[in-house]
Amino acid sequence: MNRNTKRILSQCFEAPAPQKKIDFLNSIPMPSVTYWEFVYSQIAYIRKWIWGFSALVFGIAFIGAEYLEKDMLWCISAFMPLLALSIITENGRSERYGMAELELSTRFSLKNVVLARLGVLGFANLVLIGLLVPLAYRNSSTSVLQTSIYMLCPYLLTVFLGLWATRKVRGRGSAYLCAGIAVGVSFGNVMLHYSFWFFYARHHFVWWIAAFVLLAAGTANQCLKTIKQTEELAWNLS
Repeated sequence: MNRNTKRILSQCFEAPAPQKKIDFLNSIPMPSVTYWEFVYSQIAYIRKWIWGFSALVFGIAFIGAEYLEKDMLWCISAFMPLLALSIITENGRSERYGMAELELSTRFSLKNVVLARLGVLGFANLVLIGLLVPLAYRNSSTSVLQTSIYMLCPYLLTVFLGLWATRKVRGRGSAYLCAGIAVGVSFGNVMLHYSFWFFYARHHFVWWIAAFVLLAAGTANQCLKTIKQTEELAWNLS
């Protein structure tokens, strides 16, 4: 078929311009959902084991500090990387289960889903850490500030490395890599306390504060890069 014939056929069978398109689209009922209602709805999609593990960590800390009167700081800080695992595994969940392309085309796109779940889990973990700090401080020889920093550093290190890993490794392999990172940071935190205890001396605490600031900035940067990556993915699939 030559080009002239194609042009004539396209003119003969050209679809007419839509009539009252805007009125038709406006007549379709659409439930009004605010962004905060959407964020609240995402809580139901977070897996039950994450909330169960958080409750387990708090229960162990409460029993140890309240009834056994043990120094729970180092035990709780060893759990922090495992607590951070909840955030980094939820981050790559859509791609592992093949839902990324579908969520990219919904009203609240994959970027919104990632932001909502990271926000919910991050806020929940911060609340839990806030409840754990008094229990960890109760029978320890450190100050409240030291207790908080010693708990937050392994937590932030795990989130930082985990978010970096999920951006570099796709699919189900990222979940195993993140689990390995969490276990490695947890084990390293325990070894640091028992083998290099002098790092926890008061005159070295300034280095812990510096590490906390760097890890907080690095974690925020990884979060921004993760969101940017979801935007690039949406552009590639559009």
